[in-house]
Amino acid sequence: MSIAISPRTLIEGCFRADGVAPLDVVYDVGLALGLTEQTVRLAIRRMQAAGELKQIGRGRAGRVERTSESEASARLDDRLLRFAFAQDDGDVVWDGRWRMYGFSVPESARSERDALRATLQRLGASVLIPGLYVTPHDLGEELSLLLGEGETPRRLIVAESDRLSVGGVTDAQMVAERLWPASGTLAAYEPLERELSASVIPSPDDQVMTLAAAIPLREAFGQALAADPLLPPELRTKPWRPSEVRRRFLSVWSALGQNID
Repeated sequence: MSIAISPRTLIEGCFRADGVAPLDVVYDVGLALGLTEQTVRLAIRRMQAAGELKQIGRGRAGRVERTSESEASARLDDRLLRFAFAQDDGDVVWDGRWRMYGFSVPESARSERDALRATLQRLGASVLIPGLYVTPHDLGEELSLLLGEGETPRRLIVAESDRLSVGGVTDAQMVAERLWPASGTLAAYEPLERELSASVIPSPDDQVMTLAAAIPLREAFGQALAADPLLPPELRTKPWRPSEVRRRFLSVWSALGQNID
């Protein structure tokens, strides 16, 4: 295992599709990954204090559950993941339009401004000038999922165009390379490629070792996806290696008996 596994990564990797993780499983998988029970307990306390989970029961007989806030974030991750695979399979076709998201938030609402900026960056948008972001994707649903229906979304200004000029460059693929250099995205997938090459499929009856094998892959995949703006294939050179790495990941993930959820 070459990728570092934090207690947080362990805990998040043990959540089932219903948002529950039995603590005996969490502790046993942690030991298999070299994390002591005390280290994991401290991480659970910190995550509970931050409102990311709640603990039900004590000791190994207990469990942790996602909160509504962390569920929203998990749903977004799920949407991005499914979108990536759909785009790889050719089920999503770019309409050739650029979306621009702007906002003007007063200094008195700095936390709101920072949240907007972080959300747009998380969704792969690139900054054109301070307060103005661009992406080839319609982010409306994702922004609503993360920001809700309060004041923050109403501060957004949204525009669309089928032509974008950046430094005098108008060719769509060249614009994409300027705003989202391929080198950074390719580098982000290298740890995942190493994990895939080193992965060993345990016995399907061994839940602990299966999770211990799956969590490093999940972490490497998550890190790669977080750095990938998931541009339409039309904006990348072909063949596009990250697409092939994602297909390899899906094959190994399925062999581990894990579901994309």
